[in-house]
Amino acid sequence: MTDRPTGQPLADARVAVLVESQYIPGELRAIQERFAGYGARVDLVSRLWGQPSLRFYSTVEPDGEGNVPPLEWIEVNLDVDHVDPSDYDAVIAVANYPTVRMRYLDPPATSEVAAEAVRQVPIVRFMRNAMQDRRVIKAAPCHALWLLTPSPDLLAGRRVTCNGVLIADVLNAGAVYTPPPAGTPDSDQVVVDDDLVTSTSWHATDKLVDTVRDLIVSRRESGVPEPAAKAEGATIPGAADPRSQGTGTWDVSAWDNGVRRSEAARTGGPDGRRGKVLTLLSEWGYWGEELIGPLDELDRAGYAVDFCTPNGKRPNAIPVSMDAEFFDPPLQRTVTSPEMAARVREIDDPSTEQGARLQDPISLAAWFPQRPYFAHPQFVRLLENYREALAAAEKRAVEEYDALLIVGGSGPIVDMVNNQRVHDLILAFHKADKPIAAECYGVACLAFARDMNQRACILQGKHVTGHCLEYDYQDGTHFVEDRGKFLDFNMGPPPYPLEFILRDATAPGGAYHGNFGSPISVIVDYPFITGRSTGDSVLTGRKLVEVLDHGLRRWGW
Repeated sequence: MTDRPTGQPLADARVAVLVESQYIPGELRAIQERFAGYGARVDLVSRLWGQPSLRFYSTVEPDGEGNVPPLEWIEVNLDVDHVDPSDYDAVIAVANYPTVRMRYLDPPATSEVAAEAVRQVPIVRFMRNAMQDRRVIKAAPCHALWLLTPSPDLLAGRRVTCNGVLIADVLNAGAVYTPPPAGTPDSDQVVVDDDLVTSTSWHATDKLVDTVRDLIVSRRESGVPEPAAKAEGATIPGAADPRSQGTGTWDVSAWDNGVRRSEAARTGGPDGRRGKVLTLLSEWGYWGEELIGPLDELDRAGYAVDFCTPNGKRPNAIPVSMDAEFFDPPLQRTVTSPEMAARVREIDDPSTEQGARLQDPISLAAWFPQRPYFAHPQFVRLLENYREALAAAEKRAVEEYDALLIVGGSGPIVDMVNNQRVHDLILAFHKADKPIAAECYGVACLAFARDMNQRACILQGKHVTGHCLEYDYQDGTHFVEDRGKFLDFNMGPPPYPLEFILRDATAPGGAYHGNFGSPISVIVDYPFITGRSTGDSVLTGRKLVEVLDHGLRRWGW
């Protein structure tokens, strides 16, 4: 810990203060002078609308005796779009009307985009990024929680107080409103919830500043080092991370030569051999984390991984799956951490070491034969040829690979779910009694993989999970065709409700488990390992490894 001058516990600290017109001069002076007295550097930050600097005026309200104070001005030259909240020890939004001005936006064209438009206002986006870094202390006095309410996940379960006019807003955002105890003076009405400090009015500025000071010092002394999104085992309070398996933590191991591997991965499995897993991806867009999560686990456990696509084209990540600011409409929160977004962008880039792994996938079309039309005039002969070629393809699949992994996303809807070659690949592993893992809409492939003589579903009597109805989109499903060419099909809800398909496919004797409202839904009913959605990706891979290494047969139901 750096030595600091006596009486200046924040000698090397930086504080960003978000301001706009109609600020309260007494509050701003108190923030600047008090932090300066503790040795901190204070930067004024605002939205500058493309200008190098802007001047903002103070609020003008008569005092109790009817006297109107003179107008005051401040000049700001730091644009919020050019500032990273993680560069600061604390971020404070001033009280009163400036927060209303900070949220200004041009009216959205349609109601469908309205919520996202509000969340993309620069200062709102800045505060979201600040909330994702637990090291940074956030202070929101009086009306300032208006900068957080556009993103309900940021306040869900957080204890806060605020100006009375905001109570309904913070409750609707899922926060726990904490009223001040009876008789508490305005100057003491401050509530702390880990890295978030709130107050009822600007009159509590001195206490709010001192509370932020104490939290900064406490974090430094306890060794909270990196932003939460980068720290191993970091906890982001108030935002239940679905990757956490219910613990609120995210295991982020270090890269080893460009590939995440544990010691077991580098030395091989317990018997000295490294298994091999075939991973099937759509050419129309996979969800990034649904590849990264299981791939990490397979890499870590020492399994080699080959990639396959329907026609041998390079698979590409869905654009929103590598955007940490994408706000998932059904869940009403972001679903991709900044670290995961960066990793998806890396593997989506062919020029990187990780991206090169996807560059030349196996072509399923070149490997497995196409079943002939029943109406073909030479059907009998072609069927014989098909079955002979299929037997050779199946033999290669089950002799070369220990398991099959089907990655989800919206792309499988287009080129995998009703793909006969995909069905034959699945059936090959099923007949060989080898593990088959599938995520999200990749699970739909299992429901339609059927022997053409019996035509019975291989999921009958089994327990599975998959994308539940509550998490289905109403708008904005995205598919990707070729690299650099994106086709956004605004097709409303998915073309089929996967939950209903799986409920029917598992009957009689089995069951679909959506586990709606639970952060995690992964089911093992051998040979199937199924994961509901993005947040289940890591655990799906982990359970696949447990099936391969330890013979796990049943889990999660």
